[in-house]
Amino acid sequence: MALKDFIKSRLFFKHLLLIIGSFLVLLVVLNLILKLYTRHGQEYEVPDITHKILFEVEKQDDMSKFEIVVLDSIYKEGVAYGTILTQDPYPSSMVKKGRKIYVTIAASGGEIVQMCNCKDLGLKSAVQTLIDKGLKVGTILFRTSAFKSSPIVVEQRYKGQTIKAGSDIQLGERIDLVVEVNSTTELIRIPDIIGKTEQDAEILLWKAGLNVGSKNYEGDRDEKHTRVASYSPVSKTAIIGTSISLNLYNDTSRKYQKEVENFKEESEKVEEETSTTEVYIEE
Repeated sequence: MALKDFIKSRLFFKHLLLIIGSFLVLLVVLNLILKLYTRHGQEYEVPDITHKILFEVEKQDDMSKFEIVVLDSIYKEGVAYGTILTQDPYPSSMVKKGRKIYVTIAASGGEIVQMCNCKDLGLKSAVQTLIDKGLKVGTILFRTSAFKSSPIVVEQRYKGQTIKAGSDIQLGERIDLVVEVNSTTELIRIPDIIGKTEQDAEILLWKAGLNVGSKNYEGDRDEKHTRVASYSPVSKTAIIGTSISLNLYNDTSRKYQKEVENFKEESEKVEEETSTTEVYIEE
């Protein structure tokens, strides 16, 4: 049979259909195997496990689809051991079964470090040195000195006693600083702390020569979302060493924006009332 006649025959079309059919069946089988291998379509929503205790989360039924991996542990003052501070992937992410969730948890206690030396440093440098070491500022005490043109740290204290550089101390502890200045009645411009996180606001106040007073929290306390919505006293300036009280709101709450707006209005009124008084501020 000639090739031309074979192509026109029923046998050719029969074989052609068989080849096409076999190819389609093969595609379907390969697609099914690929879906099973990659668990196509079987994705699960990652729950929000932050602020929960690790060992309790691991017992939850909805966590059996995931594997929790602890990346790091950080000491956080007032936070219970094992509390999950951060997670990756973020809550509500869609992932496949068996996905690892990387977390950072609160440590049981502060790691022991050597106390840094803040003596003879400028106030801003001393504050940053403490922060870099994982320590916090307690109270900044000011006293006058005719020989100091800018704030200089002359003593560092821990729980009322002088602490020497190199002494063992736990991370997160608070260090009081004794600072000598030319005048203890100097007016300091209050830094812009509205909208700042709790930690950032504290650092700005300390570096400016102001103390952190009482704190009032509204809504869920969260390291990233708890922000300063207002403070008191409501003023543009304050005497060096003044304690500034903070009102902190969760920025996901409607109350947060309302509190910020109310504070700005009140602050503008205070500024108008004091605008006739000229104030000199030493930067």
